[in-house]
Amino acid sequence: MKQKLYIFDYDGMLQDTIVDSIHCVNLALKKHNKKPYTKNPKNMIYREFREYLYENGGGKDSPLYNTYLQIYEKCEKPNTKPYSGIIKVLKQLQNQENTTLAICSNKDQKELERSIKKHYSTINFKYISGHIKGIPDKPDPTRLNEIIQKTQTKRENVVYLGDKDNDIKVAQNAKIKMILNTWGEGNPEDYKHPYPTQIINKPEEILKIKI
Repeated sequence: MKQKLYIFDYDGMLQDTIVDSIHCVNLALKKHNKKPYTKNPKNMIYREFREYLYENGGGKDSPLYNTYLQIYEKCEKPNTKPYSGIIKVLKQLQNQENTTLAICSNKDQKELERSIKKHYSTINFKYISGHIKGIPDKPDPTRLNEIIQKTQTKRENVVYLGDKDNDIKVAQNAKIKMILNTWGEGNPEDYKHPYPTQIINKPEEILKIKI
């Protein structure tokens, strides 16, 4: 039986983090005398938010980003939780034969591990890959390729699941199937992109994906 590999993005794919993330970003912006991001998190276009951060000096090597990480770590994050139904789906996937689950996210590695330990203790993610200084982030396929190589899975048996433009690009760069969800932080422009193998509207549809 063939080996199957499901690689998941985290924020916007498995975990609903946007409200608490924006809150912490705005606290960091305020500390650095920058204007807060005022758009409603539930209606915003993530690409625009990302551009706003970079325009205000919020790159990952910046003091502002370090301030954000410090604030985010201490924040109680009352609105952060797994999307409804996602845990049940992950449990069913991990019980399938010859199936490996992994995460490839641009979230800080330490924060990613903390969050997974808190919210996904019943799920066996074989590999958890987050942002580490000096290693390229998505859409560069370096970390995605590393997971594929470690599991020794054929690329035709790998699927990457995410919610926005960077996820589409990294799957395309790695030459693997891409599943795009509509419940995360994407926007209609992303949903029209020609590359995703499939677009899904609820977590249960993951179980119907053919690899």
